Amino acid sequence: MISRIRNWTSKGIVWPPIDFELNEYREKGLLNGLVLNAGAGWRDISDLVTGTLVNQDLTWPEDNRTNIDIFSPLHQIPREDNTFDTILCIAVLEHVENPEEVVPELYRVLKPGGNLIASVPFLQPEHKVPTDYQRYTKDGLIRLFSHHGFTVIETKPLFSVYHTIHWIVYEWLHLKNSILYKALRVLILPALAWLARRSRLQSDVLASVFQIHATKS
Repeated sequence: MISRIRNWTSKGIVWPPIDFELNEYREKGLLNGLVLNAGAGWRDISDLVTGTLVNQDLTWPEDNRTNIDIFSPLHQIPREDNTFDTILCIAVLEHVENPEEVVPELYRVLKPGGNLIASVPFLQPEHKVPTDYQRYTKDGLIRLFSHHGFTVIETKPLFSVYHTIHWIVYEWLHLKNSILYKALRVLILPALAWLARRSRLQSDVLASVFQIHATKS
């Protein structure tokens, strides 16, 4: 019973797959043409991209990733100006040390009229992959991209307020393995997991993630 609750309330199960973030843009036809997946990591989004997908990321000595097409830091992408029709940057900017250099580079390699879709956490616990540097409010995210030339079309919270609360409470209740903490996991986490799966309640104040859609004029 306990193991079933543990599995049902784990972060990997509660949070939706990346399809949730990108399906809207696929349906709008914004994932056509040459699409850069900036900071791709291990996630495979090839089934979501109707155009030609180009994965970019750093190379580390222990990596065995075969899906990466461009090995480079995000602020030095070895491609010409105005190369890509669309750029995706999903849950990456919190992990880079220099977003003020990265965003202008994304602008440089995006074609005029091209689309950028990025998501960055606001209220999320620290998660190092291998580093974790910053969080952004909606205003901060708009400022970051508009300051470097992008025209912002939309910025919105992703996921529900219960996703935010679930992650924070999950981390809190796994700080100790006492009987009290284990009992609280059984009492609290299933309800939050249930609400996270079913509720669409969103708030800028309690947003786990903000997503931005911007273009290059």
